[in-house]
Amino acid sequence: MTESPMSKNILLARPHPFIVAEMKPFLEENGYTLAKLEAIANMATLAPKAGGAVISMALSSSIPESAEEVFQRLRQSAPTVPVVFASMLSLDKARPGLERLAALCSVKASIAGIDNEGTVSQWGRPDTFLYFSKDDLAIPARRAITARILKRHFTK
Repeated sequence: MTESPMSKNILLARPHPFIVAEMKPFLEENGYTLAKLEAIANMATLAPKAGGAVISMALSSSIPESAEEVFQRLRQSAPTVPVVFASMLSLDKARPGLERLAALCSVKASIAGIDNEGTVSQWGRPDTFLYFSKDDLAIPARRAITARILKRHFTK
């Protein structure tokens, strides 16, 4: 698979301090350029230029809209952009929220984390909800796996 320049542009679609403090440097270290959504009104301009998006599942964000609202707007503006969801929780604890989000948005989602590295054939698809926790970036062995999966998920 060859990477297009667009696949290196990642939209921080629902920033949260964890996303900015942990995920942003991680993405930059892996060669991605970032755009941070400052207001939901900017989604239609930024999303079509992105090769991927990161949405925080945290209760609060620097933008007031929920993860569900942000995901719906992302899909309206860029229906095929691959998405990563992130929070402080483990995937097991975050899964019910991701399943609820998928149901609310009428998406039959495949939910995967870094422990699914070799088993998910849907990397890069819009219905694959890739999930990262803070530990996936903090623990060196998990961080390396996260980088590999991210490249596969965001490469078009």
